[in-house]
Formats: sequence, structure tokens, C-alpha cells
Amino acid sequence: MRYKYGFLSAPLYVASPDYEYVYAPNQEIVRFGNTIRTNSYSMRNDPIDPSDTTVVLLVGDSVVNGGSLTDQDSLASTLLEKRLTQALGGRVRVLNISAGSWGPDNVAAYLKKYGLFNADLMCLVASSHDAHDIMGHEPIVGIDPNLPDKQFDWALQELWVRYEWMIEYMWETKVNLDNLLRYIEGSANFAPLPDKDRPTTGIVKNGEGFNPGFMELAEIAQQNNIPFFIFLHPETLEIEQGDYNNQGKEIIQFAQQNDIRLIKELEAGASKAYYRRGDLVHYNSSGQLFLANQLYPLFLNYLSPSH
Repeated sequence: MRYKYGFLSAPLYVASPDYEYVYAPNQEIVRFGNTIRTNSYSMRNDPIDPSDTTVVLLVGDSVVNGGSLTDQDSLASTLLEKRLTQALGGRVRVLNISAGSWGPDNVAAYLKKYGLFNADLMCLVASSHDAHDIMGHEPIVGIDPNLPDKQFDWALQELWVRYEWMIEYMWETKVNLDNLLRYIEGSANFAPLPDKDRPTTGIVKNGEGFNPGFMELAEIAQQNNIPFFIFLHPETLEIEQGDYNNQGKEIIQFAQQNDIRLIKELEAGASKAYYRRGDLVHYNSSGQLFLANQLYPLFLNYLSPSH
């Protein structure tokens, strides 16, 4: 369990009074064969350098973050950084500012604390449930087993404490340990339940009112004179239905009313083949590449000298 799956090497979290929680800074671990690195600002990126002159902020939740089931080199942010650097002939940073189950208000609070890192562009990857995914500031780091602040002493202890709730499911379905652990590690990014238990309405968050972070991010971008747009990522149920649900339509309406550019992934070739098995919202590695391919020409257009 330690050497094959990376038990006792879970990515750790730190609490914040501003934006609730985020990956602990300066980590480099291997979990389920995937490397997870964070810099001093808790981004899934290499260190920030004062010489960084072309900077993109790619912000969002676990869709952007990838979690333990996405290797650092497979992240859309990593792929975009390499591709844009080559295309523009100078170092481009695509900063991955994200955490599992963050809403736009978490992102806005983070940027208010740390600034924009001399950004030239900001892209928010949002899903329909972000419309009402509003911060509650409950103390969960080190309490919720999905948000550990220290490693366990024994691998079996970690298995029991973090994943005891899935043991019965394993026996009922006869799923093998490898598939079980990969599924429950996805749950650390707040993935939905297996297909047989998932709600037919998709992911629903119960925050009161429309998430204020959408407007806060738009205002931050406007105040700093940088372009801002939203990439609306569908849940698999929305792909099946061919349209965004009511929460997604609220986000679309917000963008239209405030003249904010919004890219609908449903109109850009969204496919369930890009999602993890049995998961409503998270990309697999092919999905991260798909996201990078969708964002690359947009970013390049904004960053090119002729723009």
C-alpha cells in the first residue's frame, strides 16, 4: 500500500481564514503513481520567479487542480505552459490556482490576499454547481479525512480512517482494491457517489444566492486591466442532456448581463470519454489534454503581440 499506492504520502492541506483551505505549500509527493508538486503559494506549479513576464491565471476547483489522480505533467496548466512558451519564444507561466470544491469566491479571496502575480490574462474554469458553491468557512482541514493536515503513522490506519466508509461497497460490488482506491481517491476531490447512487439532477450546492466570486473576479480583472473569461465545463449528465442545467444557465445569464466572454464546452466537443470512470465532473488525462487544446488558441490570441 505504501509503495504501490502512495499511502502515507497524501497531499496535505492548510486552512485559511480567507479562502478556507488549499494544498500545503512546497510539497512533492507521489500518490497512485502520480507526482503532485506545489510551490510556495500552494499552486500546482514550479516556483514563481520575479523574471516571469508573461503570466496566465488558470483558476477553478478540482477540475483544474486534478488532484492525486492527475500527474503534474498531465495537467492542462502544465501542457499549456510548455506549448505557449514554445509558440511565443519566451517563458510563459500558466499558474494553477485551484483546490477541490473551491467556488469562484474562494479564488477571488486567494487573489485578494496574494495579488495577480503580474498576470496578463485570467481564465476561470467553472461548472454549473459553482453558481451556488459559496464559502461557509467551516473548520474542516485536519477534521475531514479528505483534507488531511498531517500524514498517518501506518498505511492500514490511513486505509481505515479515510476509506472505511467504502469497505462495505467493496464487498457488495466485488470491486478490486486497485479500482476501489482509485475511486475513493477521486472522492478526495469531492467526486460524486458511484453511478447507482448518484442524483439524477447532478451536483447541487446549497449556498444562498448567486456566488459573489464571479463578479469579484470580473472586477479584479477590470481593475488590473487584464482580459477575463469563463470556460463552462459540463457535468456528464449535461452532456447526456445536451444542455446546461438551471445552475449553469444562471452562470450563462450572468456572463451575458455583464458582457463577460464565456466559452461553452458543450459547444466545443465535450465528451464523456474525457471524464474519469463513474465521475460526474472530473477530467481524466485525455480530458486535461482536451482542456489544454481548447484554451491554447484563446490564450495565444490574447498573448500574441498583435492582440
